[in-house]
Amino acid sequence: MMSENQNISLSELNRLVAQTLKKSFTQGIRVVAEISQIQENSSGHAYLELIEKESISDNLLAKARATIWASSYRMIKPYFRSVTGTDLQAGMKVLLVVRVEFHEVYGYSLNITDLDPTYTMGDMERRRLEIIRKLEDEGVIDMNKSIELATVPQRIAIISSPTAAGYEDFMRQLSENERGYVFYTKLFAATMQGAETSQSVVAALDKIAESETEFDAVVIMRGGGSKTDLQAFNDYWIALNITQFPLPIITGIGHDRDESVADLVAHTALKTPTAVAQFFIGKLEDFDSYLDDLYDNTHSVAQTQLQNQQNNLERVAYRFAPKIKTKIQSESHKLNILEIEAKNAVNQSIKTKHKEISDISKQLSADIVRLQASEYQRFKNIFSILNQKVETRLLREKHKLELATHRTELLSPEHVLQRGYAYVKQNGKIVKDKADIQVNTKIETIMRDGVLVSIPKLNINK
Repeated sequence: MMSENQNISLSELNRLVAQTLKKSFTQGIRVVAEISQIQENSSGHAYLELIEKESISDNLLAKARATIWASSYRMIKPYFRSVTGTDLQAGMKVLLVVRVEFHEVYGYSLNITDLDPTYTMGDMERRRLEIIRKLEDEGVIDMNKSIELATVPQRIAIISSPTAAGYEDFMRQLSENERGYVFYTKLFAATMQGAETSQSVVAALDKIAESETEFDAVVIMRGGGSKTDLQAFNDYWIALNITQFPLPIITGIGHDRDESVADLVAHTALKTPTAVAQFFIGKLEDFDSYLDDLYDNTHSVAQTQLQNQQNNLERVAYRFAPKIKTKIQSESHKLNILEIEAKNAVNQSIKTKHKEISDISKQLSADIVRLQASEYQRFKNIFSILNQKVETRLLREKHKLELATHRTELLSPEHVLQRGYAYVKQNGKIVKDKADIQVNTKIETIMRDGVLVSIPKLNINK
């Protein structure tokens, strides 16, 4: 036991600290910490920096150096990868078995002898659920889903690594589609794995937002990978930016069974980049089908309307043909009477004038006779003009009669027969409605080239 007034060297103090720690920590201790840094050297050793932060403010509470010697790391590294699908990396929370060490020169450090990979997996899922709850509490989790996708989405912004196999598959699927659809695509390159993913993807979204009117949708894609590779997309800032983005975002991150937070908040989440390409091709196929159906429906409606109008016109023509014929006959009779009356009036007028002139002629002198002759000539002129007007009126009325007769002939049953139609008669009367047809009574179907006689056996109205 040392007294307060005893002087010792720094090295002696460090040896005392080392001895005290060695006596106090005689066996391994289970420690929870976050990996801040990790580095492997050529000899197979791994050097780490471990930290602990406040859960709310992320303020640093503690920090320590740690080492995994090559003899242990050769077993720890493949075991951790076999369980988690990835290597130890910065940002992971881990449960370690450590021995406390203190070196006189290098100071305090931890020697890691074992770790529990299942703790890391559980912590990842816990953090994922916390982010989902936070987005729900903020009321933004479904915002991007509410944005309407363009009916024909052909302008696509892509966030991906330019060397990713998934990106190549996506582009090949779009360019080689069987329908020959044309898509405009633009790549916004980003890191899609590791600690830099969040910052890189958010930066790419910011660039796209600057020219959002040039695109119909955004695709975030990467190739396949392990479950822990997916953790880059269980990031709050990526998810928040997706929910706030003004365009629909489609994800194709490449995991068949697991759903990342980015998938959850995106407008549409698909498993692979190839599936995303087929999604866009399918949208254009759906629009093509809609246009085909619209054409078929429009054509069918137009054909039906034309047929209905033709039937209506034929019915009207058939119904009014007798009336028109009767009207023409009536007007023709009136015209004949008018013609006779006009001629009689003219003749009577001529006779009257002629007699008057003859009487005057006998009583007047030669001068009056010459005057009478002059008046007679003037009267002949009047008669000629009157006669010409009567003939002109008769010709005009005759022309009207001919036009009316021609229209009647066009609407007559005989002319309709010549156009390929037929009409039905029973008991000498034209049948207009099927309800008028009598069973077991001969009916005649009159056609252009003959008459077809038949006897209906069934009541067609039932």
